[in-house]
Amino acid sequence: MRKLSTRRILSAALAVAMLSASLLTGCSNKGGQSSQVASGSASATSSPDSGTTLSVATVNNDDMIIMENLTSEFTKKTGIQVKYTTLSENEIRSKIKEDVGMGGGQYDIVTLGAQDSGVYLDNGWTESLDPMFKSMSAADQKAYDLDDIFPVVKQSLSSTKKGLGSLPFYAETTLLFYNKDIFKSKNLTMPENPTWDQVYDLAVKCNDPSKGIRGIAIRGLPGGGQNMFIFSSIAYAFGAKYYDKNWNATFNTPQMKNAIEFYKKIITNAGESGATTCGYTECLNLMSSGKAAMWYDASVSAGTMANSKDSKVQGKIGYAMAPLEVKKDQTNTIGGWGLAMTSSSKHKDAAFKFLTWATSKDYAKLVGTTKGWVSAPSGTRQSTYDNPNYKKACDFADITKKALLKVNYSHPAIDETPYAGNSIPNMPEYSSWGETIAQQLASYLTGKTDINSVLTSGQKTLQDVATEGNYKK
Repeated sequence: MRKLSTRRILSAALAVAMLSASLLTGCSNKGGQSSQVASGSASATSSPDSGTTLSVATVNNDDMIIMENLTSEFTKKTGIQVKYTTLSENEIRSKIKEDVGMGGGQYDIVTLGAQDSGVYLDNGWTESLDPMFKSMSAADQKAYDLDDIFPVVKQSLSSTKKGLGSLPFYAETTLLFYNKDIFKSKNLTMPENPTWDQVYDLAVKCNDPSKGIRGIAIRGLPGGGQNMFIFSSIAYAFGAKYYDKNWNATFNTPQMKNAIEFYKKIITNAGESGATTCGYTECLNLMSSGKAAMWYDASVSAGTMANSKDSKVQGKIGYAMAPLEVKKDQTNTIGGWGLAMTSSSKHKDAAFKFLTWATSKDYAKLVGTTKGWVSAPSGTRQSTYDNPNYKKACDFADITKKALLKVNYSHPAIDETPYAGNSIPNMPEYSSWGETIAQQLASYLTGKTDINSVLTSGQKTLQDVATEGNYKK
């Protein structure tokens, strides 16, 4: 593998952090900034960390807001105060970039996506958590139960060189959601493992613009973490990939051509109008309002639709696995948010206590019993999916677990690839070339360019990355 300059790694990795704002974002953002101390009576005065104040930078979504609201329980237990900086995803990425990447030392704990965790750890901006787990007492290790976390989730948050870079707060994969009422009215049945051709046929049959109903909602908004997140999953299902095992670009191939043409066909003939303005949030709104018969996106969206006061489809959503196509191989992706400790933190012991509290079995139980089990962190622990209370509240629990266990983080495509990372290739340069190809796809959707131009341009973009990045030997 080639070696990049430190400056280049820094700029590329920080750009990756910025793009992650639009990845698998299953919970709605509230926007705005909050910077406050989550208070609680510090009863654990005997703790050596009692009186310490931790600074946490986190995204302002529903799950993180719940964590902030419940932090008083952590303070009561440990005597450790926690100060939160909560911002929208774009804003928090900028804050983390400025502080962690440049060694500012403002934060003890930061939220990182699966695509960020290993990069930050490899560059020394966050701490490896493996040594801290090894130093725990046997009783504490047993209570936390690191083995209870799904292996693929730990893998997605780890570096191959330095180990575990963050602990999963929640994780997600991709599912196909469908409106059972619309399907019933059309006398249609959804296979549990549909092909994309079957999904297309169902979408066309459900599509009824005169009644404001679209057959399917699929992200078309250009962005490395918007349309590319969904398109890459489709491309893999069609047998495409971005590079072969020798780092030769493979964009101008029959498989990629088929995937791109299908992507346009399903959106044009059965998708939302103005597709290139529809990202995750817009598609969520279409599905939640009953205006879409199907939606392919992040699994965590199931809880959002079930728990939202604005949702008109509560109890009306069915679920299917990520669609297949050329082979009966799943091409599910994985994403979510992890909590990492910064290398510049002066309170590492206290920070580790917080990390292990917020990602523990006890925390999941606390959320379930105080906020409702549908709000419990999803996608991370086997014990959550064994819990009868969670399974009763979440009709999507079993299929979400099944989809997660199908993920192969190291082998995202049907054929062998030199990169890992599923829908978002785990490459620092992706922040650049992902955006470039995203714009090309959007231009193709709107008819501003043809398929051959997209294939030729994308091929050159990827080949240049492989050459300039010294991937090719």
